[in-house]
Amino acid sequence: MARYLRARAKRKGAAEVPQLWLAERGAKPLAPNGIKIMLKRRGATAGVQGTHANRWRHNFAHEWHKKGGNTGDLMLLLGWASEDMPRRYGASAAAERAQELQSQMGIGERI
Repeated sequence: MARYLRARAKRKGAAEVPQLWLAERGAKPLAPNGIKIMLKRRGATAGVQGTHANRWRHNFAHEWHKKGGNTGDLMLLLGWASEDMPRRYGASAAAERAQELQSQMGIGERI
């Protein structure tokens, strides 16, 4: 973030733009879909397919729960008011977490 702010400060006309994120060309604010476009472009450059903003939310929620983080703290960190959001974002990898936990607990292994 600090690196971006330093680079932004050097751009001609940037001081007159109140929005934080600037478009790639000129001293204009980033368009509403600019983040989406930028993430897709950078993902493609890095060789990562299916790059989108929510992919990071899904991964963060998964890793958070996998490391034992609780839902209330996750909601605070990501600005969610409803428990529907952590359920939605954590559901994509819930089965993997459940299998790992069962394996760690060893329940059903000693019959």
